[in-house]
Amino acid sequence: SSAPQLFSNQDLKMARHSSFNKTETKALCGASILPFRTQCKGPVNTSKVGTFEGEGEDIIDEALSYYRANVLFRNFEIQGGADRLLIYLTLYISACLARIEKSAGPKEAEKALQSYAWEQFPLPGQHGFPFNGFFDSPKAPTEGDEFRAYFKQLREETGLRVLQVAYTPEGKPNKFWVCFAKRKFMNIAL
Repeated sequence: SSAPQLFSNQDLKMARHSSFNKTETKALCGASILPFRTQCKGPVNTSKVGTFEGEGEDIIDEALSYYRANVLFRNFEIQGGADRLLIYLTLYISACLARIEKSAGPKEAEKALQSYAWEQFPLPGQHGFPFNGFFDSPKAPTEGDEFRAYFKQLREETGLRVLQVAYTPEGKPNKFWVCFAKRKFMNIAL
């Protein structure tokens, strides 16, 4: 007889996984380092990471489009390095929505998300990093520095894009997004 399962494999297959999992790219701490469209300063759009080429979704667009489905899951099966980015961004989007909910309007929310993106955050392997079981610890201090620079830029650009969907063109909170502010992805909070 086999041990009872907390969740079936069918439950895991319902979560949306990244289409970038098969993309060959550099990895830091087990996460794929993918270029994305951005105006924010950082390693993306430089020779370190490269520039997002072509049309279509980048990893941030993908995280936003999968967010409302994935945030409902308590389990997530990692299928590649891009899934590590996806789960981190899903959790980060939840934290952004929680901060937006507390803001008086779009301008105040923009300031709150900007300062949140610039806050010091723990690296994989450090106390307080939410997904230590999914990410590898940095093998060298330089890997940790590169990870922090990439994720800082990723957080900043994600915050800007969350603002675009969380508010209507009239500057009112978008109820179809703000209603997810209290949801916890995988029962974890940033």
